[in-house]
Amino acid sequence: MRVPNDHPLARTYTLLDPDLNTAAAESFRGTTEVTEREGLVELLLNRETSATAASAAVRSLEADDSPIARDAIVRALNSPHPSIRILAAGEAVRRKMIPDTSRELVRLLTTDPFWQVRRATVNALAEGAQRELLIPASNDPHWRVRYALGQWLEEWGRDPGNRERVLGLLLTPTPHATRLRDYLLYSWTGEVPAERTANDPQSWCPFWDWDPAVLARNLELLGGAGRRDALNTLIRLVNHPDERVRAWVILALREDGTPEQWEGAIGSLGDPREDTAPVLDALTRGVELDRIEEIAKFILCRPSALPPVLETLPGYSQTIAQAWAAAQAGEAFPAEDIRAELERLKSDILPSSPYVAPPFAPDHPHARAASLTPDRAKELVETPTLETSWFVLSRAAKMCRVPVWKLAPETPWKPPATPRVAAEPLTLPPITLVRPRQIGPGGPIVSPLGVSGHYGLPVEGYVRAAEEGANLFFWEPNYATLTRFMTRLAPSDRRGVHMLVGTFEADPAKIRKDVERALRNMKLERLSIFLIFWTQSWRRITPDVREELEALKRDGLVQVFGLSTHNRGIARDAILEGWNPVMVRHSAAHRKAETEVFPFAQERGTSIFTFNNTCYGRLLDPSFRPSDCFRYTLNTPGVSACFTAPSTMEYLEENLDALRNPELPDDVRERLLKRGEWMYREDTIFRKTVRAEV
Repeated sequence: MRVPNDHPLARTYTLLDPDLNTAAAESFRGTTEVTEREGLVELLLNRETSATAASAAVRSLEADDSPIARDAIVRALNSPHPSIRILAAGEAVRRKMIPDTSRELVRLLTTDPFWQVRRATVNALAEGAQRELLIPASNDPHWRVRYALGQWLEEWGRDPGNRERVLGLLLTPTPHATRLRDYLLYSWTGEVPAERTANDPQSWCPFWDWDPAVLARNLELLGGAGRRDALNTLIRLVNHPDERVRAWVILALREDGTPEQWEGAIGSLGDPREDTAPVLDALTRGVELDRIEEIAKFILCRPSALPPVLETLPGYSQTIAQAWAAAQAGEAFPAEDIRAELERLKSDILPSSPYVAPPFAPDHPHARAASLTPDRAKELVETPTLETSWFVLSRAAKMCRVPVWKLAPETPWKPPATPRVAAEPLTLPPITLVRPRQIGPGGPIVSPLGVSGHYGLPVEGYVRAAEEGANLFFWEPNYATLTRFMTRLAPSDRRGVHMLVGTFEADPAKIRKDVERALRNMKLERLSIFLIFWTQSWRRITPDVREELEALKRDGLVQVFGLSTHNRGIARDAILEGWNPVMVRHSAAHRKAETEVFPFAQERGTSIFTFNNTCYGRLLDPSFRPSDCFRYTLNTPGVSACFTAPSTMEYLEENLDALRNPELPDDVRERLLKRGEWMYREDTIFRKTVRAEV
């Protein structure tokens, strides 16, 4: 029997359709109908559901405080989608469910490979009474998670009577926890922490470079023999944050690594918070079973004493290496081969502890499905309206070997269609530049304030910026709204705006590929300004890279090229070597460029872009306006232009005021500089404590 077309099951059947389930879920927002509620829960718990559809299910259950909805939020903390885990953590706070979700939240805090999820977990657990559950965050591998913990601890310790208890949460003897204590004591008392030894890769890696593109190229230039000879050093880079670097390390290990070196690499991949699974998979995928057997048996049968290469390896865990090797027994070779070794190590190897979900309540669809009997399944197939859940009906149909679509309504229900309005072409008014300046020799004439697409400003924001006289924009491939703005412009209007685009590559062919991609994505014939982004080493700029940039200019694909850097020495040298334009950090908190960079630019006529003018918002203070941060840099001699990166129209309007009203009153300047001095001291301590690499 089919479900009648007017039955609630006819609507929830649409949740089974991947093409329609998001719209269907959104149409059920605020429902109190049992069938629709269960359908939303089933959609959220289905691990094949897309993140978009799962998010729609969570939103539609926002007002539902029933036990099944609350249970679904707890289980969503185990979603395969990081964005849903973050959303569920926020929902747990909003619904005041922290005591009920502590076990799941602590699991995320200690095992989740995405720092964004762990940060959300810190913020959720901090709302509960069991503050000791936050202790693992003190040695988190990502500074943003440690900073989130630090913000809560700093707040709790503002009362001097609470400080000992707060510091008691940081007793874990790790370098990160020690530095977090330093940061808190400084925040509370102003006591400058003692200098502590930091990790300096240059002391142990002869081919190291802070610029990942250069390091990757150095590894390539070593050649196969050079990488083989350097493998004891390379294994310390096996989980380097840059994929290009990791790829060379993995290649060297696969081609020439000894069992001992494999053990060192595998033993360094034990922290699940560093998303090491893809690295281990890339290392072992497709490797001959004979070699896996050799490495695993070496690890399991080796005496407990560690050889020198492993004793000095930071982050190495013998237990992790042994656990991996033990897992190969029965897969790559018979377990009987090393039965004695497995028995000897059984108590030492960390047991696996996969997530085990709590049991479902008896009236939950999943529990009803699990308890189906053949007779009940047959009854439901014959009369599906006896049930409210398609999850149960699907199980019943499977037990009876009946396709579930045979229970579907004759005329499938579809959610109300959201009319799609085709994006209309944009027409820009004539852009009247305010205080225009030319960038580089023969370069574009631009407004002093540009707009970045980093935070997804709505398309109308870029139109508004153009109306106010801004014709300079900052683009990267993931800036979706800025891309849409550009592609909706007529060719003549696109020629009237100027895009600053760049590359993180250090290979000529890849640099050209980045240029061609940007031109294609924005439907441009030429990029006005092209920079080598985030230059941390002059070794990034090899002669062939410079030749490629000149070729791109000759080919008419780039109007002017330059580089950006946080390093003032590199910025100064770039100016002296004729690079024009140059982009460098500058704000009321970071002023050294005023003496170390800008005078050279004035002397040589070099165009200077500045960035990070608000220190990502941390410089802002009620004593002055946000737009004053841009006024400050634009009133500094030597600065040609800077960028604002607003997320909303309100932020845009505020910051555009620096274009319309450029003057910075002396009293405002003094307040801004005072805030900047405080910010610089804070930032210096912050970099040495919370953000330090150890």
